[in-house]
Amino acid sequence: MTRLYFFGLHCSGLIALCASLPTSAFATEASPIEEIEASPVEEIIVTGSVKAVNKLESSISVNSITAENLQSLAPRSIAEAFRSLPGIRSESSGGGGNANITVRGIPLATGGSKYMQIHEDGLPVLEFGDINFANADNFVRLDTTVDRIESVRGGSASTLASNSPGGIINILSKTGQQHEGSLSTALGLDYREFRTEIETGGELNDEYYYYLGGHFRNGEGVRTTGFNGDNGGQLKFNLTKVLENGFLRFNFKNLNDQMTTYLPSPVKYLGGGKFGPLPDYNASTQTLANETTAHLTTFDAFGNPQARAMSDGISTKVTALGFELQQSLQGGITLNNKFRTSDISGGFIAPFTDGFAGGTTTVAAKGQALCEGASINKIAINCTQGVKATIAGATANPNQLAFTNLTFDTSFKDVGLTVNDLKLTKTFDNIEVTAGYYFSQQHINISWDSWAANTQTLSGTRAQNIQYEAINAGINSNGDAVNVLLTNNGALSQSFLAWNWDLEYTSTAPYINLSFTPTEQLSWDASLRFDRVQARGLRLDGCCGGNTSIDLNGNGSIGSYAISNGIFTRLDSDALLENAQATSAGFINGGVRVLNLANSSQQTPVNYNANNLSYSLGGTYLLSDTASVFARYSRGGRAIADRLTQVAGTLNTDGSLTATTDGYDNVNQLEAGYKFIGAQGDFFATYFNTAVDETNADITTTLSFVRAYKAQGIELEGSYELSDQLRLRGNATWTNASITSDKINPAVVGHTPRRQAAVIYTITPEYRTHQLMFGLSLQGSSAYFLGDNNQLKQQAYVITNAYANWNLSPSLALHISINNVTNEFVLTEAEETLAAVGDSIRGRPLSGRSSNLGLRYLF
Repeated sequence: MTRLYFFGLHCSGLIALCASLPTSAFATEASPIEEIEASPVEEIIVTGSVKAVNKLESSISVNSITAENLQSLAPRSIAEAFRSLPGIRSESSGGGGNANITVRGIPLATGGSKYMQIHEDGLPVLEFGDINFANADNFVRLDTTVDRIESVRGGSASTLASNSPGGIINILSKTGQQHEGSLSTALGLDYREFRTEIETGGELNDEYYYYLGGHFRNGEGVRTTGFNGDNGGQLKFNLTKVLENGFLRFNFKNLNDQMTTYLPSPVKYLGGGKFGPLPDYNASTQTLANETTAHLTTFDAFGNPQARAMSDGISTKVTALGFELQQSLQGGITLNNKFRTSDISGGFIAPFTDGFAGGTTTVAAKGQALCEGASINKIAINCTQGVKATIAGATANPNQLAFTNLTFDTSFKDVGLTVNDLKLTKTFDNIEVTAGYYFSQQHINISWDSWAANTQTLSGTRAQNIQYEAINAGINSNGDAVNVLLTNNGALSQSFLAWNWDLEYTSTAPYINLSFTPTEQLSWDASLRFDRVQARGLRLDGCCGGNTSIDLNGNGSIGSYAISNGIFTRLDSDALLENAQATSAGFINGGVRVLNLANSSQQTPVNYNANNLSYSLGGTYLLSDTASVFARYSRGGRAIADRLTQVAGTLNTDGSLTATTDGYDNVNQLEAGYKFIGAQGDFFATYFNTAVDETNADITTTLSFVRAYKAQGIELEGSYELSDQLRLRGNATWTNASITSDKINPAVVGHTPRRQAAVIYTITPEYRTHQLMFGLSLQGSSAYFLGDNNQLKQQAYVITNAYANWNLSPSLALHISINNVTNEFVLTEAEETLAAVGDSIRGRPLSGRSSNLGLRYLF
């Protein structure tokens, strides 16, 4: 793909253009391209449609969140904003990114957004939203550049976009067609973060209008770390030329940002579906990444030492260029072409709690367990003299809780995407035909670097590395008893795991849509899409074996090493282990043997083509000027990307597909609904019935899934103006889902899929006057199981967010928002699926209470 280079947030060319823009007031009249503004009666949707459509007349389930409503939702990340969309389950417990997103009972067997694709301005952010560690939401940000967020659940998303059979969430940018100008500054009241945003846009002359905006932020984030892990920003620019019968728009985006991400960590099971913090650690307000353990030396997948910092979190670099051309041609043909090429790279580093199930673990107990598992030449060492635990040379508190920190450390060398979507539309009386061709090339060049394992104290403010030393546990060559170091300043191992993906997926899809309007009341459409994916590349595999020696302490000697039961040991005397042998990496007298995938003989080639046919048929009948009914049946496919290489039995040794998979998972969905849009409010109700195939792999549990699911339910959405000052908006989704087959674990057949609640909802009451606006956003869920075995459960909950906006003057406003007002402790996922009261398990909770104060100036 074309390589784009953009350093930081410097953009001399764009800044020069900005400097040339007029500073006087912009015209407020509509430009020659008329974009209808959303209202309670007329809401125009562009996502998942061959053309902009009226929400009432469309035969799909659609919804949008305006920029104004986004402010009232007070989201801390874009995934938190998605939670307010009907039918969408967005688990926003990972911080600014790394969210798990699905829709209408479609399962979340692992992470990311597999079946529901995230778009930005009508094109996918990534072709596959569940690339390991590179979730699509990692590469988008929420700021004042966003005009609105649209969602299409099911329906035509199957045929009007590739790899999105569950639906599409489309983040639409402002264009400057109407004057935009604002400066915003915000800061955390109970957490450290400063943020500033600026935007400007409007008409340059009768032929051009523009938009330029972005943000910068710096701080700790909503959970305590002790370092500025949320740091960076983005710049977006677009320029539109008005044509005689259309427009040409150029788009640019630069995102250079890092954000702390939150992985499962220790929480306490209180019983009855309730969870809470452990002594000295609250997973909803603190993290295991802190300033005392933030910096470490690791190795890339090819054995090269590298300095890493937990403060890097999810680091993201995106430079994207694109355009959109829409033109009415002779003969009644309309041309639309969208193109974007994105250079995307970055990384992911965060602490993941390893092996903390079944009760709390003290410093003393963990040291004893390490000793009892260690051996030299397969002979167990002597643990009867006890184990000494020290922190920075001082004796550790034996009763302090301790854990093993397995650092997830990956590098996104290239996950860039080039994509083009071309379509032509022709109208014949009451029949409209749209034909299109889609092309994309998705790179997946990701390295799972050495995942260091360390023993640390469990603390939310100052977790520290623990050095363990078994007293008189070994005998040296002179026959003297010597101590055995079980950890090297807390470090158990390097190179626990190292994999490297270098894959390329080229997708093409011709598609056609036929719309027919036989009467003013009735309309229907049918569409077909033929997707073809060409997958090429290689995965290099390594686990737990080292073939390169590194002298970490610089003493000129590597020495010898030993291992037993996954516990790596280092002794005080080289002679003690001079003849020891091991098959895995371990620390050796200040040195370490690390994996080098350049020498790896374990390879998984990827070399196959796969095809999939999708279709959709739907219709709408207008009951009146304010009400309609619709029905639709759709089948869509999702190509299985990098995770297919982790599912045993799916690839032959030459990289071709085996008979167990055709390379796609499919979603079949029936939906029918009622829509009402009145002067004082609106109401929408949709019934859905969904069947889903699933082929997937989970990295943390090493489980594979070859399954089928079914789900049915009802989506409700509405708003009502109770008075000139008081209005109520809300939505609720009831879902009944189950696992219908499982080739690997049949015992779960008939169970409710993990983390699938029967009811999810958002209710937003709001009061506003000319000068003041305040309200609440109540986001709730019924109880759900944390595992497919349907034993451990998270109880029902309501997260309350509050917000207020005070107009100090016509151009200056003060804004305050409080997320999770009641400081609820809620798990969205857990590594363990069974626990007794008082047990410690590994879970990922939603963030606790956070308050934000902002000032916005309009110009």
